[in-house]
Amino acid sequence: MSVVNIKTIAKALNISPATVSRALNDSHEIKKETKDRVLAYAKEHNYRPNTFAKNLKTGKTNLIGVVIPFLSSPFFLDFIDELYKQILPLGYTLLPFQSQNSAKQEQDALEFLIQQNVAGIIISPAHEKSNTDLMTHIHQNICPIILFDRLHHGLKTYKIGIHNSMETYNATEELIKKGRRRISLLCGKDIGNTKDRIRGYKNALHNYGIPYLPEYVIYANYQDPSQDIDSELTQTLRNLWDNGNLPNAIVGGTDTLSIKILGVLAGMELNVPRDIAVIGFTNTNVADYLSPSLSTIRQPTGKMAGLALQLLIEMMENTKDRTEMEYQSFLLESTTTLRKSTDITA
Repeated sequence: MSVVNIKTIAKALNISPATVSRALNDSHEIKKETKDRVLAYAKEHNYRPNTFAKNLKTGKTNLIGVVIPFLSSPFFLDFIDELYKQILPLGYTLLPFQSQNSAKQEQDALEFLIQQNVAGIIISPAHEKSNTDLMTHIHQNICPIILFDRLHHGLKTYKIGIHNSMETYNATEELIKKGRRRISLLCGKDIGNTKDRIRGYKNALHNYGIPYLPEYVIYANYQDPSQDIDSELTQTLRNLWDNGNLPNAIVGGTDTLSIKILGVLAGMELNVPRDIAVIGFTNTNVADYLSPSLSTIRQPTGKMAGLALQLLIEMMENTKDRTEMEYQSFLLESTTTLRKSTDITA
């Protein structure tokens, strides 16, 4: 089968290649009848544009970079999957990278993406202050950047996430209403949304007259979700147990911790939910099959990816100076599903 290109379409329709090119690009200079003929022929013969040649001519690419902390995280993997689904029909190609919460790896990823002349970047920063100057330079002078999930970053742009404080408040309140008052919060150390989740946790305790105990906020330091931190969590909980302060409920502040804690508690021969009830942030699809099934706060990755893509493309197509634009943060609603890990009456 011969290759269908602009020249072969032009020859078949007895018009100039320039006319075909303008019709395919929806130019106002071309009559509707001519556009319809060109588009119908192109569709019938499975015409595919030469994006490489187009990129050379326009100086633009159809590449969109995305930088996330971990590819092994259920939440971030879910987000990447949603981006792929929504980006392909639009004719763009996704270039994913992971920073592993390292500012240096994040810098390397950003610099590589710029070398590839990407049209835009979507990123969840490694840390609150990671590569602020570099991101600002890229956003203002090279291509637009959208932030998602970790919103406490100095870059002035659109930011998309959830109301971390409110969602953690609701999770803590759910445990309080089930009669639990010794509630611990598991947090990832130096992660951008931790502050908001701690605030929601504290507010719930305060509103129900429960004293806040600093030792109940447990920080886990890990560079990758696959890292073995079980022994660290086990030792922290054993110390609380030995001091007579073992919590009877836990809120997992990250998807990694929410999943790992079930195994840690089983290893300590503690029953969930009888001894300790557990609810946590996670987008894993296996929550129903864990033992016991895990109550979860699931972030709306589909909506987050769609909105991030929409805003990014709008900026990519906008000639307005990005330093003069007014930006806002979008906080989307999560979905809470209660399962056996919080079924106190079981």
